[in-house]
Amino acid sequence: MAVRNGLAAGLALFACLLPMAAAADSITVANNGGAAGAGYREAYYKPFTAKTGHVVVDDSFNQELAKLRSQVETGNLVWDVVSLTAINEATACEEGLIERIDWARYVDPKDFAAVGGFGQCGLPNNFVSGSLVYDTKRYEGGEAPRTWADFWDVKKFPGKRGLLYRAEQTLEVALMADGVPPAEVMTVLAAPGGVDRAFRKLAELKPHIKWWKSGDESMQNILTGEVVMTFAWNGRVAIANRTNNRALKIEFGAGHVSGSQMIAIMKGTRKKDIALDFLALASSPEPQAAFARTIDYAPANAKAYAFMSEAERATLPANHLHLASLQSGQLYLDFWLNNGDALLQRFITFAAQ
Repeated sequence: MAVRNGLAAGLALFACLLPMAAAADSITVANNGGAAGAGYREAYYKPFTAKTGHVVVDDSFNQELAKLRSQVETGNLVWDVVSLTAINEATACEEGLIERIDWARYVDPKDFAAVGGFGQCGLPNNFVSGSLVYDTKRYEGGEAPRTWADFWDVKKFPGKRGLLYRAEQTLEVALMADGVPPAEVMTVLAAPGGVDRAFRKLAELKPHIKWWKSGDESMQNILTGEVVMTFAWNGRVAIANRTNNRALKIEFGAGHVSGSQMIAIMKGTRKKDIALDFLALASSPEPQAAFARTIDYAPANAKAYAFMSEAERATLPANHLHLASLQSGQLYLDFWLNNGDALLQRFITFAAQ
């Protein structure tokens, strides 16, 4: 009888330990590091571990697809979940490096429609917007720039302009300055003559352009007065204002180039179920709001805005998504995947002349 009771007690203890052992499983998530990594840890990893018991191991990824290819080809997966740009998500999905998933089974598609919807493999995680930025102090008591036509008007608004040293995003802005509605920019750019039209418009402003190659440089140029206005990303503007006690304004009403950073599951991971649970939490409204609060880029889930204050929403494009040239959809992906390298070389030659 004692042996039987002891066996029963042992089985009961074993049954209790099974969920704990399962909960101790970990997944490794690779993100862009820096502020993004800090945001992932606070907004996603800690709540996920608290909810499920699963530990999240943090790693960084510099968007070199070779790192994904080597893991999948050798079967030696280091990561279970990875953060990708929209173009890298499309490429990795086509190459079979990340899992194809019907995200509508896990989250409501309507919540992500405004930022361009799901990828074939990836799920939108945060939304980055680039638009016209100026220092409100410079234009106190007078008219401030409101449109890309104003940005091009150096007689009305004298001074240098900052633009991104890259074909992608810069050509889109040039077409907006030439009167193309943001929602139609990719259609015009991809049509015959569209690229030439964008370069002609850039040529008009070229003597007044100071090119920048990093988000930090874009803010340094306008904070020091080297440029009077610039194209810049909204998260950089929010951080610059907060850390420098400045009053830079991003004019989403001019039209903006915006796209989602995607999050996806590595092909062949043995922890797919845990990864799916992680992505479900990382895509829900409150964690999305917490992440946006940390990194100052917009949440991909529209319902997250309800968890943010008016001040937190001030540098986010929530009310201006209809004025976005979206980095999503097959037209965008096909155009830049097929023409990106050639256009980059043409852009470099143009900027150097």
